[in-house]
Amino acid sequence: MNVILNTDEVHAVLSLVSAQVIDHVELSEAARKAIREWRRAHDIGRAGLEEFTETLNVALGNHIDERTTRMMRVRGALKVKGV
Repeated sequence: MNVILNTDEVHAVLSLVSAQVIDHVELSEAARKAIREWRRAHDIGRAGLEEFTETLNVALGNHIDERTTRMMRVRGALKVKGV
């Protein structure tokens, strides 16, 4: 399976996850401020979001690959291989 997210999709995920953490996890005010600053640095149009998009796509692809089994035909027989 091949999944590649664009920057708008990654920004939506980033916004939702960070909002859930800020709203539902017991954090100090300094931690909340740090998350908000990090989220601002990864806003649409910023270089931070481009880099984060690449990193997230690689991590997501690796996660999917680690949990995917593949079927290959070897000399007329099927072979199931975990990647």
